[in-house]
Amino acid sequence: MKKYNLYSVLKNVFVLLLLVTVTASCSNSASSEEETHPEAVGVVLYLNGDLIVEKYPSQDLINNFPTIDEGNETALISTLFIDEDGNEFIPDEPEVSLGFEISDSNIIEIEQHEGELWEFHVKGLQAGTATLTLQLMHDDHPDFESPAIEIEVVQTTAAKLSAGN
Repeated sequence: MKKYNLYSVLKNVFVLLLLVTVTASCSNSASSEEETHPEAVGVVLYLNGDLIVEKYPSQDLINNFPTIDEGNETALISTLFIDEDGNEFIPDEPEVSLGFEISDSNIIEIEQHEGELWEFHVKGLQAGTATLTLQLMHDDHPDFESPAIEIEVVQTTAAKLSAGN
């Protein structure tokens, strides 16, 4: 019969506990990273620091998007997403981007410049109303889609005068 001394037993128990701890901490760190990844459930838009559009999960869309003069564009509009706790965030994963759907591209168009990942301008092309839907794109599909945001483009005074109105 093999004899065990106390040192040998304690050494084996320590090694076993160390392996279990390392294995458990590795699996917990991966799940912790997944849990800290915010999921978009709403969106807010800021123009010159003013909140112009907001959609929180428990409320209807609030749309205070300003009218745009025909031929002009807005200043830079910043997009922030809302997580389940109501916190604003900007995604930082490399595979996500901001997507746009426009109901009538004859009325408005979106302009984004290099480096403006979560910001954009809306240009008024002709008088009328169009809707804009924002998407949080994950590779080739949206993880989040905003309700349609109505945007009105108005005819400028100069255009009205030349038309004889």
